Order: sequence, then structure tokens, then C-alpha cells
Amino acid sequence: KHMPPTSFFMGSGQDEEHPEAEDLESVLEDCLALGVPEKHLIWHYRSKHESLIAFSNITYYSGKLCTFPSPDALDSRVTLRYIENGVYERGLSKCNREEAEELVNEVIRRLKDEKLRASSIGVVTFSTPQQVYVEKLLNKAILKHGLEEVAYEREEPLFVKNLENVQGDERDVILFSVCYGPDAAGRVSLNFGPLNQAGGWRRLNVAVSRAREEMVVFSTMTSAMIDLGKTSSKGVAGLKAFLEFAEKGRTTLAMRSSLVKKGGGIGKYLAKELATYGYECRYDVGASDFKIDAAVIDPADKRRFVLAILADGARQFSVKDRNVLQVQTLKRGNWNVLRLNSVNYYNNPKREIKRIKDFIDKITGAEKKTGAQIKRYRKEYRFLKTPVESVQTGTFVTEGEHDAEITARLRAIVAQEEPVSRAFLKKRCLASFGIPKSGTRVDARLDALIDACVFFREKVSGVDYYYKNPKAILPLTFRGESGTPVRKTDEDFTPFETAALIRAALEDRVAIYMDELTVLVAGVYGVRVTDKFSLFVRDTVAYGEEKGLFVRSVSDRISLA
Repeated sequence: KHMPPTSFFMGSGQDEEHPEAEDLESVLEDCLALGVPEKHLIWHYRSKHESLIAFSNITYYSGKLCTFPSPDALDSRVTLRYIENGVYERGLSKCNREEAEELVNEVIRRLKDEKLRASSIGVVTFSTPQQVYVEKLLNKAILKHGLEEVAYEREEPLFVKNLENVQGDERDVILFSVCYGPDAAGRVSLNFGPLNQAGGWRRLNVAVSRAREEMVVFSTMTSAMIDLGKTSSKGVAGLKAFLEFAEKGRTTLAMRSSLVKKGGGIGKYLAKELATYGYECRYDVGASDFKIDAAVIDPADKRRFVLAILADGARQFSVKDRNVLQVQTLKRGNWNVLRLNSVNYYNNPKREIKRIKDFIDKITGAEKKTGAQIKRYRKEYRFLKTPVESVQTGTFVTEGEHDAEITARLRAIVAQEEPVSRAFLKKRCLASFGIPKSGTRVDARLDALIDACVFFREKVSGVDYYYKNPKAILPLTFRGESGTPVRKTDEDFTPFETAALIRAALEDRVAIYMDELTVLVAGVYGVRVTDKFSLFVRDTVAYGEEKGLFVRSVSDRISLA
């Protein structure tokens, strides 16, 4: 559905008013003509908001792409910036200066804003003359405001491209310049360069599917200005539909009948029942074959959904897709997700509705009972109590003199306090012998004796942790302190019990941002939030993701898998 090879832009003197070049045959078309077996890739991941791919999906892919709604799906991320005073200089420069200036001003505004400039930007124009003119204005403005580093010295630098050479590119934000529109006499010509050709619709499909987060369409022309009675071009018809979509939203798209559920399914009943508790819902939410059966609107923000309810009804997706991949994809997109067993619902609808209602109450409730929930999973730290024996450091490192005694102490500490890191094990061992701090020789001696003990070992983020009982890894509980704290620094805690702490917190909180989670864990452990501790918590979450405990969204929200 994208562009095969073309010779249109190869010449130097391009006449966009009278294009004659045809799209050349592609290898793909040749293969299809020969009857080569085909396989369609239907899962779409680029667009972080479903509205960004909805137009192409419904118009050109018959809704076959599997896309996922966003919690803010009620708003569209494709918007139209109408340039009322714009003029298309047809027959002259073939530019729209006013439209270009508005677009450049928007780029500069975003680059100046510390929050907005975190999103990469791409500019797409309908024609080469408009591309050249925008690029000229933009370079001048960037130099004037000293934004060269912000614009270009980054992982995804700012670009300005036209329909023909933007294929394969993507950015977080795409600013699109239509360029064409009323000329100085107010007349709109329906000649839009290569868009009018037989394969012109492919160029439109490429241009409008480049954005991950947002697309702003700058246009002097509205959809009402395009009279399809004067042209049979599929590309021109697509442009009219896209401008209407950008202006009015998804309601303008004609969805194929198979995408519209008859009767609404179980989601319709869920929405009706939850409404009796005061929760407003939408059912069958989505612009593709994948639908959220019922989506609950956030009582505090009517523009967002707070929960996706997925039933296990008959779908064309595999069991793994339905039960694992779809749920994880929604969670990564910042959704709270609740699964509903259809059989349970039909057997006892009141019980299931109450369960859903309680879950929504937990999400939307102002007071979180995190402390009480965490307390249920806390146990005291059982540290090894030994009489402190004063040993000279010199004799401590002498090979063979105290090896048996030190080895016995190492084994006793691991057996009592497992799991422990290598650094913490050495610190505890030295403290039990009255040695306040170690040196290079002491460290080397302890490392050799620890290796000789042959403990069970688990490596997480480059750190070795030792234990005697395999059940010490990923415990259901985490350890607090008892009496004199044994663990006093952020290096003394393990990712295994910290994962248990995070899991306990998430059972009540449903989802929590990473920075909030770091503060919560530090508060429970009684340590300061340092860069090192923040990294430790992040590594713990990554470890939990590997073990199938957690799911982390694109905006750093952590939830239970």
C-alpha cells in the first residue's frame, strides 16, 4: 500500500501541474501476479494513539490492521490547523508562504519548550517547492533562536521531506503541509501533482502514517473545497477524506460493516450495568478488528478512559494473542486492564459486576490502602547474632590462619540471612569479627573464600546474590528491620524481596509511575532516594519483567502482569 518505484521526481525541471510519469511496477506486484503465496502482517505498533493510523487502516487496509485504542481515545491526535489567509502560488513559486510560516513557527515553539522538544519532529510537504521553501525558512529560524543542537544533535534529528522521499521515516510528531489550496483569485485547482495519478493514493497513505504520537495538518484548503464531481482520482478523494478526518475526527470514516458489531455483544451489557453504579462506559471501543469490550470513563477526567474490560468471547485471534499479547500491549499503552470470564458472567452476572465495580473503586478511590497491603507481606529481618570477636586485620588476611572460622561464618550468614549480595556478605562477615572496614587485601581474601563456599548464586544487573534455599529467590515477602538495623545503605537490599515489596504495593495501587514507586520503596526501607537507589529499583522492575511479574508502559507506569 506504499509507493513502488517512480520516475516522477527524477527530473530536475519537475512540472507538478502536468505530471506525466506513471508509477512503475514493483517486485511485489509481479510476485502477486505470479501467484506467489502471501502473508499479511496485521499487528500495528508504530502509532501510540489509534487515531494516527485509523484513517489509513479504514481507507486503505479495510480495517484489517490490528490496532489498539489509547486511554485518551476520546480525543484525536490528528488535528487540522486551518490557514485562512494562505495562498497557493500556482504557476509561480508553487509555494504557500503563509502556510510554511505557520508551520515553521510551530516547530520553533516546540523546540523552545523543554517538555515538547522531548518528542522528535518531522515535517512532510506535498511538493518539492514547498519542501525547499519550508527548509529555507526553518534553517533561518533555528539559527536565529540558537536551536541547532536541540533540533539536530539528537537520536532522531528534525527532518523536512516531501511525499516521495519520506517513505520509511517516522517521528513522534509529524507536521504536514498540504500547500495546495486557493490561489490569489480564490480558485482551487484540483491538480495536486502526483496525487492525481493512478497510484497517487499510495503517496497520501505514506505521508499520513509517519507519526507515533501526534500529527498536525497545516492547510489553506478544507475538505469542502474539493469537488469530487470534477475528478475520478482516488488520490484526490483520499485527500478530501483525510482533511475531513483531521477536522472532524473518526466519525467521518466509513467503516466496513464487519468492523461494526451488531448488538454490541457483552460490552453493551457491562456498560449498562456499570452505569447503575454511576460509571459511564463505552463498549466495543476500537477502530480495527480488535475491540475493548467495555471501557470505563474516568470520573475525574471525561476525556480519558480509566479501565479496559476484556471478555473472552469468540474472536479471530489466537489464545496467546487474546490472553497475553493484547493485555500486555494495552498495559504498555497505559491502560488498566481487567479480564472477564464470559462463563462466570453468565452464571452469576451480579457477582462479576460487583467485582468489576470494586476494581474501579480501587482505581479511582482517593485513599489508597497501600500501607496496610504492604504490611501483610512484611516479615522481620532475621540477622545472625554472633559475639563480636576482635581479629587483627593482618592475621585476617593471612592465608590459612582463620580460613575455617571465616568460611563457617560466611556459611552461617548466608543460611540465616539469604539472599545476600557479595558486598553485603563481606560487610556482615567483617563486622562480626570486629573489623570496621576492608581494604584491597581483605576484599581479595574474602572473595576467594566466598568462591570456595560454592553457594547457590543468582546474578541480577551484574551483581551476584547468594542463597542456600532456592525458595529464597522471588519470595512472597520482603524483610523489614528488627532492633538495630543491619541494612543501613541502599546497597544492602536485594531485588528479590524488593520485587515482592513492589508486587504487594501494586496489588492495591493497580499501577504506579516509576518515580513514585522509587519513593515508596525507599520509604519502606528507610533509606534516601539516591541515583544509585533509583537505578536499583529500575533494575528490580526489569528483573520482574523478565520473570513475568510486571509490565512497564511507554510512560514508565508499572503494573502487575
